[in-house]
Amino acid sequence: MTKWIRGAVVVVFCLACGTVAQAQAGNTPVGRWSMTFYNDNTPNLTPMATQTLCFLPAGTWVGSFPGWNGRWFQKGVAAAGNGDRVRVTGNYANGVGNDSAELDFNNVNNMTGAWSEWRDNFTFFVWTRVILTRINNACTTPLTDGASSEAVIDDGTNAAERSYSVPQTCPVAEPMPLPSTR
Repeated sequence: MTKWIRGAVVVVFCLACGTVAQAQAGNTPVGRWSMTFYNDNTPNLTPMATQTLCFLPAGTWVGSFPGWNGRWFQKGVAAAGNGDRVRVTGNYANGVGNDSAELDFNNVNNMTGAWSEWRDNFTFFVWTRVILTRINNACTTPLTDGASSEAVIDDGTNAAERSYSVPQTCPVAEPMPLPSTR
């Protein structure tokens, strides 16, 4: 009977330790994610595109269409020292297109947040909401899983994009005079 109780205590202890270790596992974006974009400029958040993105361990990321990549970092406070937010910046279209996002972990396999894209000359600008769902904890680069966009959100052909307007050009301000030293 004593051996049975000792064995049961060991099993319970091991299960408890595993649960604690799992609960303390920190958020990390590293891995392959499916991203669905919704147009933030529409009343019902019209779906725009689904892409695949890989966050690589060195703080870089690559996307599912050629030349779409950038950098990321975590911030905030969460278990195991990893942040609960991920900041993303990047480029596409040979550096003429730009990305910026602030993503929040809902759990270790799901993030949501705001994602913006624009062209350097501001002929294109879109605010989106994005939902990311983890596909895998590892990435192969280039993305070889056949992932491609359902709609390319940066080429102006998606009807959901047409709700935005081109920002007005800001007038160039005259430089302020320097204060006199007399």
